[in-house]
Amino acid sequence: MAKIKQDSFKEFDEVLDNLKDASPKSKDYYKFIIGLATGTLIFSVTFLKEFHIFPEYKLILIIGWLCLLVSIIAGVLVLPKLDHLHARVQSLKGLLKSSEEIGVIVKKELQQHYIKTWIKSFIDPVFKDDKNRKEELYKTLDKLSTKRLKKFLKSLGLAGVKDSTAIHFIGDFFKEMFKFLSLIKMVEREKNPIFVFKSVRQNILQMFWFDRVMKYTFFVGIIAISFFSIINFLR
Repeated sequence: MAKIKQDSFKEFDEVLDNLKDASPKSKDYYKFIIGLATGTLIFSVTFLKEFHIFPEYKLILIIGWLCLLVSIIAGVLVLPKLDHLHARVQSLKGLLKSSEEIGVIVKKELQQHYIKTWIKSFIDPVFKDDKNRKEELYKTLDKLSTKRLKKFLKSLGLAGVKDSTAIHFIGDFFKEMFKFLSLIKMVEREKNPIFVFKSVRQNILQMFWFDRVMKYTFFVGIIAISFFSIINFLR
């Protein structure tokens, strides 16, 4: 895959930063609306006995309650969407800074990538003064299958270890780590640029509609209950 310059997505990166920075502020606002709608709903229900309910105005009160309830539900639904959007934006920003990682994910070689990185962390200190030998080893790694990469990494971890307890521990450690790496397929899907872009777009659209529903039903509910209360106090 062709390498992408880091400044190629500079303007888009700024848009992502704005989305990320706006999330905490929006979250506080949504929590405020949810709290106010919940308080108004509880207050109106609690003091219902103080009102002289006229049959012709019952519908106004019911509409107010339903609108506030819908507003609360929409607010509760939009909050996790904000968290999800924040996580997706972070993931997208990370991907845009690393064309190598994008290529690895697209080719579904993320597991091999992690193993090679760990192997290189063992190799680098040993061959720090022999760049040619190190480059040869790197090229050899690219030709190895996932199974052979795992064996190679395990052999590096066990190199020089003679204590039987330590050998057993290291063996179990790598065994569990390789089992954990089997989950990488899920990570590859979640970090796939196409999937991330699609997820961010869907999140923004869903948040837009939840936001509108929450605000409009909140104001309609507040107006309906206020109107009902004024009528009762004036009669």
